[in-house]
Amino acid sequence: MTIQDFFLRRPAMAELLAEIRRCGMVIELGFDFAHLREVLLENKGQEISPPFDIRQHNLSEDNAFWIIGRTLDGEIAHTQAVRFFDMTRMALGEYMEEHFRDFPPVGVDLDMERSRYRAGPGARRIRGRVCYHGEMWLDEQRGQFRGKGMAGMLTQLGFMITMERMSPDYVFAFMAAPVATKGLPQRAGFMHTEPGSLTWRLANSERAFEGFLAYNSAEDIHYLLRLGLDRTA
Repeated sequence: MTIQDFFLRRPAMAELLAEIRRCGMVIELGFDFAHLREVLLENKGQEISPPFDIRQHNLSEDNAFWIIGRTLDGEIAHTQAVRFFDMTRMALGEYMEEHFRDFPPVGVDLDMERSRYRAGPGARRIRGRVCYHGEMWLDEQRGQFRGKGMAGMLTQLGFMITMERMSPDYVFAFMAAPVATKGLPQRAGFMHTEPGSLTWRLANSERAFEGFLAYNSAEDIHYLLRLGLDRTA
């Protein structure tokens, strides 16, 4: 399904899609996570992350979607995915203290027993309709996308669709610390981060690496979308 067909009557989204296309990318919206898994295996040699693995979860257009970006030649250059979680009975921090091992980085051999999650003050407040944003990838080897603000535009598109389809109270993501400290949360449009949220211990090693929690409230996202529209007006 093309996103142009799905949101044909939404002018703000149409304008954002047109700008992304001017930068050399065509967007596809979908709900078949078996297909997304195939795309990741073929183009990145990487398994899909557990939260979006159709073999483990019942994912449908009612609770999840993905975006694929292709070059004008049809080659895969971008992915992202969003999944809904009902957090009306517990805060995100409480949920992650029990379930953070369900959100591991892909392709890394981890010691799950020694890994840990630490809930920050924001995570302890996040409740209600919550969406997880993951599988964010932009092919950095393609020079045609550099210096054009693509990461921000693509995340903005993901936020637009998330708000349209799922009406969340919050959206959250996890980012590796080296990536987060280089400014990806700001470029991607996340207004809040919690450093040291995750510590992943490598298997058979004393080495570890950290992850940040990044999140936005619905109010934050509406502000950011309005800001983006004002900049293109």
